[in-house]
Amino acid sequence: MKETLVVTNLVKKFRLSKKQMKINNEKEPIKVAVNNISFSTYKGEIYGLLGPNGAGKTTTLRCIATLIKPNNGSILVDGLSIKEDLKIKKRIGFLTNDLKLEEDFTPNYLYNYFSKFHELSDEFIEKRKKFLFDKFGINEFAEVKVGELST
Repeated sequence: MKETLVVTNLVKKFRLSKKQMKINNEKEPIKVAVNNISFSTYKGEIYGLLGPNGAGKTTTLRCIATLIKPNNGSILVDGLSIKEDLKIKKRIGFLTNDLKLEEDFTPNYLYNYFSKFHELSDEFIEKRKKFLFDKFGINEFAEVKVGELST
């Protein structure tokens, strides 16, 4: 059976701020979210990641979806690395009820970032962004950091 996803020795660590260390009662400034996991999936089968809160399930999926970069390891989709092949990045989708974006990103940055995955011209991206931002009233928030926006 053909492997569709191969995750090998995946590691993701986050640096904690002093505030985060205090709130979470952590002694070390580095939090290991995913610690050297490996698995494969096969065409035609359905998989789930199971584990308690904080086990690294969402972080693993975010790495696979290229939303965050792992510190170590490799991820192959249909034999191609997600680091190097834009065609693979375009085929990956990820949705969670708790999508955490980097707090320093702005709506403008995020729109441009995700638009690039679709190999659209800069002219088309800007024209479409203007239309959508006007239609949904985003212009006044376009350069506000996500961490400062209300949900």
